Amino acid sequence: MKKIISILLCVAIALSCCVSGASASEKNDKPVILISGFLCSQLFLNYNQTDEERVWILDPDKIFDYIGDNFWRFSKTLVGFAAGKTEEFGKTLGEGAYSVLGKLECNPDGSSVYPLSHYPNNPATSNVEYMLANGKEKNLYEVNMCKYLSGITDGSRVYCFQYDSRLDPVTIAGQLNDFIKEVKAYTGEDKVNIFCLSFGGMICTVYLYLYGENGDTDNVVMSVPAIGGTNIPDRLLRGNVDFDMETLVRFFETVLGSKSNFARIVEGSDFEGLEAVISSAGDRISDIVRYWGSVWALCSDDAYEKLKKDFLDPVASKNIIEKCDLVHNEIMPNLSKIYNKCREKGIRISLLCGTGSSLALGGGINGDVVLPAQGVSGALTAPLGSRFPDGYKGRGTTCNNAEHNHISPSMEVDASTAYLPENTWFVDEHYHGQYYYEEYTRSLVTKLLLTDEIKDIYSDPDYPQFECSNHAYRTIHAKFNNSRTGYLTSDDTALVVENNSTDCSILILSVVSNGVELDFDSGDSGIIKSGEKAEIPFEGKVPKVGRTAAEITVSYLKLGSLNPVRTSKFDVMIDNGDAPLAKEGFVEAGFRSRLQDAVPEALYNFLVKHSMRQFAECICNGIISIG
Repeated sequence: MKKIISILLCVAIALSCCVSGASASEKNDKPVILISGFLCSQLFLNYNQTDEERVWILDPDKIFDYIGDNFWRFSKTLVGFAAGKTEEFGKTLGEGAYSVLGKLECNPDGSSVYPLSHYPNNPATSNVEYMLANGKEKNLYEVNMCKYLSGITDGSRVYCFQYDSRLDPVTIAGQLNDFIKEVKAYTGEDKVNIFCLSFGGMICTVYLYLYGENGDTDNVVMSVPAIGGTNIPDRLLRGNVDFDMETLVRFFETVLGSKSNFARIVEGSDFEGLEAVISSAGDRISDIVRYWGSVWALCSDDAYEKLKKDFLDPVASKNIIEKCDLVHNEIMPNLSKIYNKCREKGIRISLLCGTGSSLALGGGINGDVVLPAQGVSGALTAPLGSRFPDGYKGRGTTCNNAEHNHISPSMEVDASTAYLPENTWFVDEHYHGQYYYEEYTRSLVTKLLLTDEIKDIYSDPDYPQFECSNHAYRTIHAKFNNSRTGYLTSDDTALVVENNSTDCSILILSVVSNGVELDFDSGDSGIIKSGEKAEIPFEGKVPKVGRTAAEITVSYLKLGSLNPVRTSKFDVMIDNGDAPLAKEGFVEAGFRSRLQDAVPEALYNFLVKHSMRQFAECICNGIISIG
């Protein structure tokens, strides 16, 4: 069910992939190659000829042309949808989607049915300076990053690697290897730096496995790399989707940078009619992607063999199977070994991972809306809604140094099991591909890519292993004044609240804590303008315990917003003494809100269903704070 949403989600991912910020006491001026995410490179039929046709990225005019050519059928089935008849309308949409996107279809061996091509990978014409100066900006899939990097480094030495996203990563990695050699010859340099996003991370990983011995790379930065598989192919091919509408709405809100809070509108809403339409449309859409080698490489390991048996003919699809077997059977199980071997040869590999969000296609998996955090990083993650128990010290399968605390403040991520525990950064509530719009991740990516300053997660206190997203859409960022983000010690005396909004001021209404008894004085914080901070002092002793969960809830008004009443919750680990003896297994994550304790369950559920929970929670927390 709902397969078309999988396609639309991929489109959103493709369109949302952007970037970076910098400083440079140890400047690294090697040429930079950008490898973007799934479906980012444009594809053309008869490229650079008089009858050139852009097949991808999707041209909106084609959609309107299809609707115009099939106006009566579309109108009839739309009226039927309004009357509750969803199947025919869904089939109409599916046929329309196939009509518009059908030229992306591949043969059973993974080759393209139509002779499609992309902008050529020629160093002389695929560098950012040339493309911006010669009207080729439409071929830059990372426009924001490209323009940004052109402002802080030499744009003629920043290259966009183009590829056909339908192909398997083994084939694309071979093309990348050829391009790297061409860039080296063109620039006269002995190495290049690489930044890769999402599926670009898988391509780069396969490249390092097959060609890393060549020693052609220096700094390699992978943002939310799709290296451990995702549930999208399984849900796409089988139609078994437990669609998380609220998560996807929040994702689109973040991508669009909206200051309105649409997710509150859909809270508790019923989308069964829409889901039925998507289910009816999905079969036709899945025909397009069935033989994309990239889709098969993106399968999670536990689904790959079953899907291969059910959907691929071992003879007709031998090429896809051979390439993707290499990915799933030799590369994915050995990622830590592959990366460490590269690092031993001097390749500085760094990973960024988003956590704390459900996957949009369901499954209750901790991730960044698109990819599971465990697959991206190798770190053990608790199921959504659960966390490790107080006192948990980590399994230590990769890093067993007792002095290293690789447990996230939310106690949901155990990075001691990660592929690279000392070189992986985690950002709570970071959405897939949104690093350009977060000052923290933007500056970290740039520093890792263009300097040799940051050796590991301990190199710079401004870049701790665990952080919270400071995307403008999130509005506020909060941390205690004398500890790392997400931690509370006896050194702390106040909570620092920063307004990340680009165009709205905020007014703090209340701050309450769960799991630790602290009384916050928010009355004197005043109006906090965009980009400014305020310290909110507290009274109370921080208990002498370590690795113990707590939670801070900040209620505030976002002045000028269509939905001004907001609450934001921040996970905190009390790190102020010896850890208690940990229980076995997982425990329930989070804490009951003061509102839940103050009103009957039926009333609380009513408030949630009618999008009134945040407002009521703000009022409740304010009363408690005054009291």
